Amino acid sequence: MASRSACTLYVGGLPADMDSDGLETLFGEFGDLLAARVVMRPSTNTCRGFGYVTFVTETAARLAKQALDGRALGSTRLRVAEAT
Repeated sequence: MASRSACTLYVGGLPADMDSDGLETLFGEFGDLLAARVVMRPSTNTCRGFGYVTFVTETAARLAKQALDGRALGSTRLRVAEAT
């Protein structure tokens, strides 16, 4: 993780009932966040299954990725990667 944009993580495998506050709570334990956003379906206002988290530091982003990638969340497994 070398650049400023590397502090943003893509998070896939989110359940339909996840919201941005829940994503912030889940990732906030690893460090300070600039933003946490779940992408929603406009027609139903439910999670489309993915979102983005932006950390203040690259170290926090790296720790969160290592800890949460592949972790079970309900009936799904999280996929955490550097956002491109």
